[in-house]
Amino acid sequence: MHPDQFQPEKIIAAGPSAKVYRGVETMTGRKVLIKALMEEHETVHPLDRERLQLLAPALMQMRHPQIAGLITLLPREDEFALVSEFMPGKNGRTFAAERQPAPNDLRALAVQLMHALLVGEHLRQPHGDPKPSNLIIVDHPGGGLFLQVQDWGLSLARQTQPPETLWFRAPELHAGGQPTTQSDLFTAAGSLFCIATNTAPAQGTTVEEVIRDWQGFNASHVLSHLRPDLDPPLRDWLAWLLNLAPPQRPHSVAQALDVLMHSMHMGFHYMPQQAPVMVPGAQTTMLVAAVAPSAAMPVQYAAPMRALPSAPKAAHSGAPKPKSVPAPASATLAKTAALPAAAAKTPATAPKKSFSRRGIVAVVLNLAALTVIGFCFWPTRQSVPSVQVSSAVSSEKPPAIATPLAMADSPKAAKPSSVKKAPATAVTAADAKVR
Repeated sequence: MHPDQFQPEKIIAAGPSAKVYRGVETMTGRKVLIKALMEEHETVHPLDRERLQLLAPALMQMRHPQIAGLITLLPREDEFALVSEFMPGKNGRTFAAERQPAPNDLRALAVQLMHALLVGEHLRQPHGDPKPSNLIIVDHPGGGLFLQVQDWGLSLARQTQPPETLWFRAPELHAGGQPTTQSDLFTAAGSLFCIATNTAPAQGTTVEEVIRDWQGFNASHVLSHLRPDLDPPLRDWLAWLLNLAPPQRPHSVAQALDVLMHSMHMGFHYMPQQAPVMVPGAQTTMLVAAVAPSAAMPVQYAAPMRALPSAPKAAHSGAPKPKSVPAPASATLAKTAALPAAAAKTPATAPKKSFSRRGIVAVVLNLAALTVIGFCFWPTRQSVPSVQVSSAVSSEKPPAIATPLAMADSPKAAKPSSVKKAPATAVTAADAKVR
């Protein structure tokens, strides 16, 4: 393996063709699953390495919360490893031996498994071997059980299958057929049966023995005795998927999932959640060393940030000054940091000087304008009262002004030169007539 990319931390399992390690990615610190393949002379069920390299591009496209996605291959002459996503938990066989899931939990696991297989159906890439040991189950922090499928497509690179694969393998695959979505449904139902009852539907050391057990197996009848708490629709659904004849099974994963959802209680919705991960911690020295580079990244940008002129602007706005930070060793950076501080002082005093000059000029101009206006219009202001008085007098007796007879008696009223004296003449004539 490449020590600069991935580091093994602990061996967690030994499969029929690989040793499984929990590892860490040195650049990100996340946990990964490392499968170091055994040599052909070390195992009876080896994996074809050339076949895996051909399948790797298609397998890396399998991305879903319920699928442990393949990250990369580490092909080397002395050791060949597969790196995939890691989720802490227990495989289906270990989980069934320790716990018996409730009917609601079993339904939830079935829905999650169907959603994982649905991704393979859309991409036309069946799993090929969703047996119990390839299903990882864990208690999700948000509540309920969480299932994740591992080793997607690895069975396609194996010539001879291990015993567990033979027990849960679809009958048509024993006859030499290629994996399909219907064969995945058969194996998935057998795995759910094992998780619910902690027993294998069929066992044997040879293909003939396994086929003989399958022919005498009745899933609905056995489930009614081993798990009477399961509701009949769920038992019938599992028996439908475990039919030996492929035409008698669901035609697609989507159909199987649709029937399963309709048989559940109203109000249930599948809400995809992210797979739980291990919190990075100092469990091993390798993990601490892997986290150190990422924690030191912000230090590289500390010195340039001190040279920005944001701190002097905060002082101008009245905010409290930041605490002093040790200056860089370079004298050039110190001068650069001092320039914005000096430049920030000038705007603080400049507005006061400009404001005082403008105020003096404005006051002088206003006083000059008032003096000129008062000097020009002072005689006019003296004649205004006489005009207002005459108009007030004329307004006291409006009928006399509007009388046509008074206008006719005065011959000078029509002349432009006597227009101003017309009101006084009209008032006199009117008074004489009244008398």
